[in-house]
Amino acid sequence: MGFTPCCLTRTDVKPDQGDIYLLLWVDNHDDAYAWACRRTCLINQVSGAIQIIDVKEVQATTEKLSSPQATPTVPGRFIEISDQDLMALGIPEILLPAIRQVVSDTDVEAILPHLPPEASDALLMLGAGYELAEVKKQLDKTKSTQPIDTQDFAAALGRDDTLGQFMLLTEDDALQQMLAAPLEKWRVFLHPSQRKLINRNWNGPIRVLGGAGTGKTVVAMHRARWLAEECFTEPTDRILFTTFTRNLAEDIKLNLRSICSSETLQRIEVINLDRWVVQFFKQEEMEIKIPYSNDLESLWEQAYTVAPMELGLFLNFYQDEWQNVVLKYGCQSLKDYLQARRTGQGKRLSRPQKQKVWEVFEEYRSLLREKGYWEADEAMQKAAQLIQNQGSDLLPYRAVIVDEAQDMSQSAFQLIRAIAGAEHENDLFIVGDAHQRIYGKTITLSQCQINIVGRSRKLRLNYRTTDEIRQWSAAILRDTTVDDLDGGQDSLADYRSLLHGENPIVQGFGSQQEEFQAIGDRLANFQSQNQPLSSICLVFRTHKILDTYQQYLKSKDFKTKVIEADKADNNQQADHVRLATMHRVKGLQFDYIFLPSLNYNILPLQSVVEKCADESNQNRFIQGEKCLLYVAATRAKKQVFASYFGKASDLIQ
Repeated sequence: MGFTPCCLTRTDVKPDQGDIYLLLWVDNHDDAYAWACRRTCLINQVSGAIQIIDVKEVQATTEKLSSPQATPTVPGRFIEISDQDLMALGIPEILLPAIRQVVSDTDVEAILPHLPPEASDALLMLGAGYELAEVKKQLDKTKSTQPIDTQDFAAALGRDDTLGQFMLLTEDDALQQMLAAPLEKWRVFLHPSQRKLINRNWNGPIRVLGGAGTGKTVVAMHRARWLAEECFTEPTDRILFTTFTRNLAEDIKLNLRSICSSETLQRIEVINLDRWVVQFFKQEEMEIKIPYSNDLESLWEQAYTVAPMELGLFLNFYQDEWQNVVLKYGCQSLKDYLQARRTGQGKRLSRPQKQKVWEVFEEYRSLLREKGYWEADEAMQKAAQLIQNQGSDLLPYRAVIVDEAQDMSQSAFQLIRAIAGAEHENDLFIVGDAHQRIYGKTITLSQCQINIVGRSRKLRLNYRTTDEIRQWSAAILRDTTVDDLDGGQDSLADYRSLLHGENPIVQGFGSQQEEFQAIGDRLANFQSQNQPLSSICLVFRTHKILDTYQQYLKSKDFKTKVIEADKADNNQQADHVRLATMHRVKGLQFDYIFLPSLNYNILPLQSVVEKCADESNQNRFIQGEKCLLYVAATRAKKQVFASYFGKASDLIQ
C-alpha cells in the first residue's frame, strides 16, 4: 500500500454510545471522501454482523436486474427463501431486492462482488441448488438468531462474521505491531468461512474441499498454528504437517515462518510423506530406498520376461495392475491378490489367470528387494503395521495436517491414521481437491478408518485467479466426474472468483520456431514494462520440452530458473523467468502463466496413451492429463497464455 507523500484522510465510524471507533479506510484526501460517500456501515439486523455496503453499486445492480430487459419470465431462484433466512446468512437488507431478481448464474455473479464475505458462500451454495438446511449446516448457521441491537457496535464486534473483516484492538501496542508486520503476513489472510474451520475444536477428522485458489493450504497452515498454540501446547507435543511433494513441503515451511513464532515453528514438523517414511525406518534401524519411475523401468522389463505369453498381456497391464490392485490393497501373497477387488481395471481375469499374473509380481518384488528398494506404498503399509504393533503413543504427534490429499494413496492414509492414533479430538485435518489429482490415486477415507461424517466442509471462493481464468480452466474438466475423497462426487458448480481480468489467450503457430519467437517477444514486452520476470512461469508437459525452451531463452539472453523438486522458490532472483513442469508447478502461483507446446501429441501425452492396457486405463490417464492442464492454468493470478504449433491438443478446443 504505497501512498504518495500528501495529505491522508481516514474514514471511520464513532458510534453514538460506548468507546468503540471503527477504522474503515485510509487514502488520499479526495479518494477517502469519495470512498465514504458511496458506502454505509451498519449492523445486519438478523445476523448481527457489521457490514460495509457500497450503496451506489448495490442500487445500480438492483436496477440492472430489475430492468425490463432483465425481468424474469420465471420465478426468482430464491423466491421460497424468507428475508429473515437470507439475512441470517449474512445478506444485507439493502441487497434483498436484487436477490429477489436472481434467475441465472450470471445474476448470482453480478451480486457476489457486493456481498459481505460471510454471505458469499451462502449465495454460491443456494445458487448451486443446495437446500437451505444444508447451507446453514455447512456454514454453522443452525443456531436460532437472537434479537439484535443495531446500535450496539461493541456486541457486533464480538461476533464471528464481524471478526472476518475487522480486527479488535484494545491497546496501542497491538496496533503498532500489526501495522509494522511484513507484507508476507498480510498475504496469508483468512476469509470468515476459512476462520470458522480453523479456530475451533473438532471431535474427529475433518475434510475440507475447495477448487484451485480457494486457500486450502493457507487454511491448513493456520490450522497447524492454532493447534500448536491453543490445543497441544506441551513442549513435547508435535503437529505433523504433510503433503505430497518435496517442493510443496519446502514452500509451506517458508510460508509458515510468516505466521508462526519461532517457538511455534519448532513444534510443527513439515515434511512430504515419502521422506517421513524413510526417516521413520532409519530410526527403526532399517535402511530403505524409495525409487521413482525412472529407476523401475529396467526392473519391470526383467520381471516381464517371466510373464506367460499365452495370456497376451503387455507390460503396461502388469504395471497398472501392480499400482491399482497389488499396492492399493497391500497384497503380500497370492491369497491376498486372489481376494483383492479389481473394480475399474477393465480386463477380467479368471482365478487361474490371476495365479499366473502373480508370478510376475513376485519376480518384480524380488528384484526390488535385491536393490534395497521399497515402493512408496509398500513402505507406508509396512510403517503403518510397525506403528500399530508398537502403539502410536511412541510418536510425538498429537495431530496430523494433510495437504494435497487428492494425490495421497490409500496406503498413505492408512499410515496417516496410524500416526494420528485412535480417533480423538482435533486428530486429522485433511484438505484437497480431486479436480487437481495428477497422480491418479482415488481413495475413500472411510476405508482407511477415517470417519468424516458430519465434518465435511468446502471452500468456494477463489482468491488467486480471475473469474475469466477460472471459467477457462473449469471448462477443461467439463463432462468429467470427480470424487470427493470419500466415495461421493464433487462439483465446480458452486466455485467462483470475485476477481476479473482478461480472458486467457490461446494462439496457434505453424512451427515451434514461430512459437519461440512469439513467447520471446512477449517476455521482452514484459521487461520493457518493468514487470519482474520472476512473476512469470513457463509450464511444460515434459522435462524434454522444458529443456528445449530453456536453451532458446538463454540464446536470447533471458535469465531462467527451473523450479526444482526439493527447493522452495524464494523469489530472490527477480530477473529470472521461472520454468517448471506441470507436475512441479503444483501449489505455486504467479502473475502470468505461459503454457507452450499444447500440441495434440503432447497433451494428452501420446506416448503413454498408446501403452495403456485397455480403454479403462486410457480414460483414467486422459482424465489425469486434463487435471494437469487445469492445475497449470490455475497457477495464474492475472493472465494465461496458451499456445501450440501444428495441431492443437483436444483439451483446449
